Amino acid sequence: MSAAPRRAAEAAGAASAPLAGGTVLLLADALGGVVKIPGDVVDYMALTGLLLACAGLAGVLRAARRVRPSGLAAAGGVLAGAATALAGAVPAVPVFATGLMAAGLLASPLLAVPRARAARTPGTAAWGQAAALAGTAAAAWLATSRSADPGTALVVAGVLAAVLAALLAAGTVGEEDPPVRPVARGALRDVRPALPAHLSAGWIVGASLMGGLHLLTFRWDLLGADAVRYLAWALLPALVLVVLGRRAAGAAQTIPWLLLAGAAAAPLMATAPGPESLAAGFAVALAAACLATAALDAAVLRPLPESRLLAAAGLTGAAAVTGGMAGFGCAAALRGALDEGTALTLTALPPVLGALLALRVRGPEPPPGPFLHVRGLSVPRGKVPLRGAGLTVAVGETVALSGPGASTLLAALAGRTPCRGRVRLDGADVTALDAGLRMRLGLCHLAGPDPHVPDGRPVAEGLAAHARTLGHADPEGAAHAVLEVFPALHGLGHHHARSLTDPQRTLLSLAEALLTRPRLLLVDGIAAGPCAGAVHAVLRRLAAAGTTVLVTVPAAAEVHALAHRGYAVGRDRVTEIPVPAPDEARRPAAARSTGGSAQ
Repeated sequence: MSAAPRRAAEAAGAASAPLAGGTVLLLADALGGVVKIPGDVVDYMALTGLLLACAGLAGVLRAARRVRPSGLAAAGGVLAGAATALAGAVPAVPVFATGLMAAGLLASPLLAVPRARAARTPGTAAWGQAAALAGTAAAAWLATSRSADPGTALVVAGVLAAVLAALLAAGTVGEEDPPVRPVARGALRDVRPALPAHLSAGWIVGASLMGGLHLLTFRWDLLGADAVRYLAWALLPALVLVVLGRRAAGAAQTIPWLLLAGAAAAPLMATAPGPESLAAGFAVALAAACLATAALDAAVLRPLPESRLLAAAGLTGAAAVTGGMAGFGCAAALRGALDEGTALTLTALPPVLGALLALRVRGPEPPPGPFLHVRGLSVPRGKVPLRGAGLTVAVGETVALSGPGASTLLAALAGRTPCRGRVRLDGADVTALDAGLRMRLGLCHLAGPDPHVPDGRPVAEGLAAHARTLGHADPEGAAHAVLEVFPALHGLGHHHARSLTDPQRTLLSLAEALLTRPRLLLVDGIAAGPCAGAVHAVLRRLAAAGTTVLVTVPAAAEVHALAHRGYAVGRDRVTEIPVPAPDEARRPAAARSTGGSAQ
């Protein structure tokens, strides 16, 4: 199924429960008159239904192990809508109460499944919140237009909610949910830092609805449908604000600011000079709460493994519902002891605390960037000039370079030849650093056929001097240790460097690299020949320890034996060449690269 129908189906599912539940809450007093019970009792029934929805999440997790979660949410939504319609059609207390309780319990999957599905795709969490807000707006307009016939309004809301839930089922026909058994173990640990923020977002909605509607009723004498009409008008700009501000829901850093915006709406509503400005406060509070919830879902739910995603969505949804009921109840309790404006202003304090606690919420870690990133590298002079070369290499990766420009590229990376372009190591630009500074900082080291030890100096003494330059605490001990790595150099510490054979000089150059302990090791012209086996063994050990290795090799056999990837370096192009990997176990996870072509 294409993305657009699937998202439309998910939006329908997200709007289903707010449509039915919002109609009950907004018509509580009118429904109480039809059923012959106080309106407060209808409120208690609706809130009890919400508690049952939270309690039913444990059963949802068990059922989701045998039934597709999307199908479970659709079936629960259809039955919940039918129960809501039944409560409106039969105005008898037992039927009405049973219908509301059953609707709440059956709607349990809608607390978790739509948000869990939206969290799988970046950018969709805000659209889900916009759909929920649209469902609430539909409930407000329905309550306004059918306030004289609340029973019929409830029937219509239930039928529409059932149809929306059925659209969720129809939109996911033929789509396979991931075959993962949902588990609750570890879900609480995953979402614990975000729970105060979810509670705060729910609190903002509950407190602003209760306080704002009572201000409309008692400050400006707007009764029944007149007060709800202002809420209905406020929900439309709130919906627009969520759509326009959906990018703010993509980063965890925005969560505290969104919660503070929702908290600031309460005193603005309390001091509003008229119902229109109070409605604007409604819009800000609801939009801020919805965007904060979407940002929390993007930061907390998206990085989770599929097995814990549904449980985490359920826990955070239950937290938001609990916060909404707490805000609703607190606003009502304060209203009994204080005037309407003061009561609503005081409800801003818990979201402020929630905003401070939301600073602990961290979004998913960005994927690590490449360790070595070469862009537009040009070497105008030299045996083989280069133009616009580019390369990207990951930590611990061994890359083999061949072709006429391979040695020139290594010399430029080591800082031994002037170049233009950009060379970044672990995010730091080192283009302007000379070769000596790069080596002393342990950034990179070029190992070639000619070691740094002067020809007229004993090998051990020259290595100790090199170690002393690099800041080793025990230069002589470090020199002895690296000589022990190579059996061919063992016992030759007192020999002058000029007396060594070419293979021994190759190993001495690599011994100097071991003293440097570079993060990037550049190996030029010493990976083949009589000592290739010893060189390859050392390079593999270094790569396994996290050193990135670039090595020039003359033949394909060495490429296949040593490297994870291979490139041919020409004068104006760096081209990747196939390198079979017979030993996949040694291929680092971070070795997927996007580099390799000329920039």
